[in-house]
Amino acid sequence: MGAPRLAHSQPLVRIVMGFPPGATGDRLARIVMGELGQQLGATVIVDSRPGAGGQLAIELVKAAPTDGSQLLQTIGSSMVIYPHTYKSLRYRPFEDFEPVGAIATAPIVFVAANTTPADTLTEAVQLIKRDTRFAFYASPASGSVLHFSGVILQRAIGTELVHVPYKGSAPVLQDLMAGQVPFGFVAQSDMLELHRAGKIKVLAVTGSQRTFQMPGVPTFPELGYPQLVNREWFAYFLPSGTPAPVLARCRDAIGHVGRSMEVKRRLLEAGLEPSDTDPKQLLSSMRKEYGQWKQLVQAIGFVAD
Repeated sequence: MGAPRLAHSQPLVRIVMGFPPGATGDRLARIVMGELGQQLGATVIVDSRPGAGGQLAIELVKAAPTDGSQLLQTIGSSMVIYPHTYKSLRYRPFEDFEPVGAIATAPIVFVAANTTPADTLTEAVQLIKRDTRFAFYASPASGSVLHFSGVILQRAIGTELVHVPYKGSAPVLQDLMAGQVPFGFVAQSDMLELHRAGKIKVLAVTGSQRTFQMPGVPTFPELGYPQLVNREWFAYFLPSGTPAPVLARCRDAIGHVGRSMEVKRRLLEAGLEPSDTDPKQLLSSMRKEYGQWKQLVQAIGFVAD
């Protein structure tokens, strides 16, 4: 059985994602949809199903028809962290889904309010250690890679660093600009324009290489923190049981999208890093990260629900 068809006989494919309109995931889907539609010979639409940290969208695609008509776009946190933090998670990343391919990564940045008396990571660590008024940070979601980036930093510096969870990047950035919180971990794609406008300070970025968009910002590893290389990634999945021909067709299409120079250009403009990771590479990195995050979550005893 093929994907549903519109009146003019062109198949309809939905990119189902758990991000609200305007968020990084939504912007990514809208960058991808045009080229993906050309590759599939279909009309591609974005179906936003925010809620429960993206879990509603994942559950929807888990139960979707296996005809390729619903393609899940989700983040790494949902697939390799949430299984360890949620006791009642209603999906299994490896059993319930077939990997299609990754399309982009979101570098994670450690930012400071302009009112925070620290202009470098070294100064920030010194400030945190000597003054508990500055020993806390914000992130857009509890139990996410952004939250746990702060946990990793805390463990590296040997000083308590309290996490303040928010619901989304927008309120985090608003409170940073207002000086309500001293530090934060956010995705580069969410704060790039604020940084360029001088409204917040960027102290370091995760990963082994500096980003294309902020070449002047040092990485954590080059500043002496090799533990902080994690980045959030965006990838596509189909429900388990999808027939091999449908799966191959979607994998081929996403591969072409990831290699498109126009798509790469638009991803960079949006503050994302292109990543045309094939299904085997995606599955391998998922298994590795799954084990790494399991160790951290168990070590700190974090539970999301």
